[in-house]
Amino acid sequence: MKRALWLFSGFGGRLVLPALAVVLAIAALWWILLDRLEREERLLDLTVHEKTAVVARLVEEHAISTFRRVDDLLLDLIANTERNRAMRLDTRRAFEEGLVVGVRVYDSAGLLTMGGGRATFQGSVADRDEFRIARDSAPRGLVIGIPYASSETQDVLIPVSRRLENGDGTFAGIAVADIPVESFVRYYRVLGLPPDGAAALLRTDGVIIARNVSSNSMSGRGTANSELWQAVKQNPIGHLRMVSPVDGVERILAFRSAPDYPVIAIVGESVETVFGPWRDNARLYIGWAVATTVVILLFIIAFIVELQWRRHTDRALRVRNRALAWSNDGIMIADATQPGMPIVYVNPALEKLLGTPMSGLMGSGALTALERATNDRAALQPLRDAIVVGRDARVELARAGDGPEDPRCLELSASPVRDHDNRLVSLIATVRDITEHKRAQAAMADARREADRANVAKSKFLAAASHDLRQPVQSLMLLMEVLSGRVTDGMTRNVLGTMERALGALKMLLDGLLDVSRLEAGAVVPEVEVFALSEVMDRVAANSRSVAVQKGLILHIVPCRAHVRSDPMLLGRILQNLVENALRYTDRGRILIGCRRRGGNLRIEVWDTGIGIPVDQQDDIFQEFVQVGNASRNRDQGLGLGLAVVRRLSVMLGHSVTVRSMPGQGSVFSVEVPLAAPLPAKALSPASAPRPAFATTVLVIEDDGIVREGLRAMLAEWGYTVLAAESCAEALDLAHRGPPPDLIVADYRLRDGRTGTEAIREVRLALGRILPGILVTGDTAPARAQEAEAGNFRVMHKPVIAADLRRAVAEALEPLLRERQTVA
Repeated sequence: MKRALWLFSGFGGRLVLPALAVVLAIAALWWILLDRLEREERLLDLTVHEKTAVVARLVEEHAISTFRRVDDLLLDLIANTERNRAMRLDTRRAFEEGLVVGVRVYDSAGLLTMGGGRATFQGSVADRDEFRIARDSAPRGLVIGIPYASSETQDVLIPVSRRLENGDGTFAGIAVADIPVESFVRYYRVLGLPPDGAAALLRTDGVIIARNVSSNSMSGRGTANSELWQAVKQNPIGHLRMVSPVDGVERILAFRSAPDYPVIAIVGESVETVFGPWRDNARLYIGWAVATTVVILLFIIAFIVELQWRRHTDRALRVRNRALAWSNDGIMIADATQPGMPIVYVNPALEKLLGTPMSGLMGSGALTALERATNDRAALQPLRDAIVVGRDARVELARAGDGPEDPRCLELSASPVRDHDNRLVSLIATVRDITEHKRAQAAMADARREADRANVAKSKFLAAASHDLRQPVQSLMLLMEVLSGRVTDGMTRNVLGTMERALGALKMLLDGLLDVSRLEAGAVVPEVEVFALSEVMDRVAANSRSVAVQKGLILHIVPCRAHVRSDPMLLGRILQNLVENALRYTDRGRILIGCRRRGGNLRIEVWDTGIGIPVDQQDDIFQEFVQVGNASRNRDQGLGLGLAVVRRLSVMLGHSVTVRSMPGQGSVFSVEVPLAAPLPAKALSPASAPRPAFATTVLVIEDDGIVREGLRAMLAEWGYTVLAAESCAEALDLAHRGPPPDLIVADYRLRDGRTGTEAIREVRLALGRILPGILVTGDTAPARAQEAEAGNFRVMHKPVIAADLRRAVAEALEPLLRERQTVA
């Protein structure tokens, strides 16, 4: 309805009459073209009907004339035969003209009694068609037999016969005259038919007697079942369009049944010959009409699009002018072709920003008006330079406030406009009040400085917390190593093994706690390696089994011997959080941890029989502070950070984490980790190496007494001579007085503000040689790794596992041991 109203109103109404005129013109063009093509087709069809009808009549008359003369010959032959009188055939006109090439007389048994001519049929004719017809049906007229090939000349002949009767009317035999098919074909060839035209003579039963095309092979074929024969039965004279069953050519046929003889004359012309040129012309005419129609429609569409574009342009221009008038930014357009670049347009916002009425701005020079409003000629110099070279410019101007408020800060953006000849034609400038923006920038800078100070304070706190928390754990691990070497009781060793796994889990949790706090800052860098997954799963189980027992749950871990490629600490943190989440939301049942191979990945799954997670919340649980089933925010169920940490660590490691859950039935959390081939086993692991073959001295520098004593006892248990110092000065004194050290193991943070890096460097300078060094620290900042690389020593982060420390000591002393073995 709206479209109809648009067509008959305003812009649409003006297009109705031209559109109707175009539609009528196109319709008239197509009507005239199609009507002409239809009339031409009817004319061609009528012409071919008339032509084929005339030729068919000629074929019919020729057939009647031929058979009448042959019939006369047969009647004379029968009359002479009945009188037992000889007859000279060669004097007959039919023989003289070559119309008949031979005659034969047969008795009632089909045996030849008389013959004449050059193509006499030999043998009995009892099985021939013409003999059976004469014997069985007693025809009174001429009988036309099926054409046959002469045994002498191989010419195709048409046998034409009449019945012989005794005095009592009984069958006495037949008289036959042979007509060559070629006599008909010669006549058909001079009828003026096109090359693919057809002229044929058929018996009344549909057998072809003669045909102008392939006459020898076609004679004798039957067409009684064709569409043509059905039409002949209905009407003796007529026309038909059909595909020939003989050669497969579609023709327009004219047929006529002879009234006196049992033959049908058929003449046809090929549809392609008749309508081929007309079809080519029709395609040309239709193509021309289509092209004309398309051109007209394209022209009309282009015209409508152009009108629409102009309409939309006018509307957009009106909207733009209204928007410019109501814009909060001042807009000014100056004519650069005139001296002084006079202003030709300003909007109301520019009057307010410059404090000058429109009447004072219009006609005055653009630069002059800006200088008058800001009283700052120097600030406009970049604009003058930009206008000269024809580039955009942006300057900030200060204008005194209207009253006691602070001065206003304006931003001027100007763009020179040039024509096709690169001549400056106008200047478009916008003026914006950026006072509040400047104030916000200043406030943001103050806030950024405050955030930087808070970040520095946080970094200091994390560094201190890392050191202070790792120190006692490191002491426990060192003393545990010393104690494990002195205990031989089996039960006690089992207890020590459990404590060792618990300390390993505590180390993992401590590392995760301190490292996750740095995820936001991007300070955690994954250390990907190949390791046995069972080590991580054992630590997770050791840390979680006590909680499961306390809640009466079954915690079962399916053994897995696979090796994976990941960061063992971060992957352990992911699994620990998933298990803790399962323990927190499962009140009865069991928790299962197992693995499945999926191609080149290993899927680690954590199953529980807990409360489950609704489908619409399964994506939200990985957000911070989101919990399911804890509307009262019970702190015993955590803070909702565990799965958020899982998501961030999985993204960092490139591991896919998925969840499947049904409320009231439990959940399954899955982590996919790349599989890896196990690392080749070393022939002799430094961690389990025997005591050193040569006396080796290790200098330990540690300000914490418990950790220092643990290191000393553990290194002595391993067979090393240990010098223990609590400060850099004491280390230098021991290095001078005691046996010279072969290795330095130092803590990073020492007393009096000194560091282990400085201690290693000063001991090396005092002894005059580069000693291998190991820096053991709880500070995980990247700067420590940089210091180690620069000082050519190794960094290990607390808490350090005893096996890792023993391996590191053996690797650091390996060059020295090889040197001593060579000297020995």
